[in-house]
Amino acid sequence: MKTELELNEMILEISNKIRKNRPELLPYLDEMPLTVPYCENPEMVTATLKTYHDSLEILYNKNEKSKNKLNEKAETMSIPEIKTMELDNAYQNLIVEANDISLSYIDVGIGVVPIIFLHGFPFDKTTWHSQLDALKNTNRVIAIDIRGFGQSKDEKTPLTIDLFSDDLLAFMDKLKIEKAVICGLSMGGYIALNAINKFPKRVRALILCDTQCIVDTAEVRENRYKNIEKIRLSNATEFNENFIKSVFYFDSLVTKTEVVQQLRSIVFANSNEIIMAGLAALAERYETCSILNKIAVPTLIICGKEDRITPLNQSEFLYRNITNAKIKIIQNAGHVSNLEQPEVFNNFLKDFINSLN
Repeated sequence: MKTELELNEMILEISNKIRKNRPELLPYLDEMPLTVPYCENPEMVTATLKTYHDSLEILYNKNEKSKNKLNEKAETMSIPEIKTMELDNAYQNLIVEANDISLSYIDVGIGVVPIIFLHGFPFDKTTWHSQLDALKNTNRVIAIDIRGFGQSKDEKTPLTIDLFSDDLLAFMDKLKIEKAVICGLSMGGYIALNAINKFPKRVRALILCDTQCIVDTAEVRENRYKNIEKIRLSNATEFNENFIKSVFYFDSLVTKTEVVQQLRSIVFANSNEIIMAGLAALAERYETCSILNKIAVPTLIICGKEDRITPLNQSEFLYRNITNAKIKIIQNAGHVSNLEQPEVFNNFLKDFINSLN
């Protein structure tokens, strides 16, 4: 029996084959099985993945010779499903080896130039579900678990923004993505700016959400290391609770309790080690303000008006210094504007993506 990683690689290969040669079949890829990393029966997971891979092979091969009967035949195909313990996960968890790490990601929809979503600290790829839902019928959309977070487990490697952008490039190479629209929120924005500085020809456009180009002030940096020391001596509970409160607009803490609780679950899923490593990565990042005037691709800047982590003036600075930039401000939203006001956020995304086409 193949391993889970090998089967995921095989599924990726046949999925890319379908994406390239038989895009009519892509709606069926949305029904892929969900893997449960902590499942007590790993043999069930691998068996299900193998059955699913085989069904894709059959689906592709049967339609290769008679494209005109594609829809009729595809409707008769059976795609297995495996239940997941995750409460809010409508997408499969794919895995790819890139830059010496197993990166977990979601990949749905169809489009020549994909949109890659990079989450903030200390979140995971599931925070982009609303955006994937809004765009997957018209675009290929990919959300990655950044190294160390979500299902991209790594508690040994010192984390840096530079390493994260290297992971992104390796990820794109592995999936044979020549160019992509890069969308990053907060820390994801730091990675996006780092990436366009190092490999500008691989970026079709930028979407910078609730982020900034400056380094930490001495005070902020000192506080990060104080928090690291507190977590090391105790645990991350106090830090996590305070952080969750700080990323939301005050009203959202009362009126959007379900969203707050979902994000709380994501934050608390991180180990103490990853929270500390992430804080160190943020503290040691270098500025990217000096490269803003070199950015030549269309850029959309989105910011919650009530963002207390990266205030609006930081987004306005990005807007003033990037030549081909647009800025959109979201009312009644804080640092996680995509979660607090998803409909408004998604409309801004759609308008920007449509303008690229």
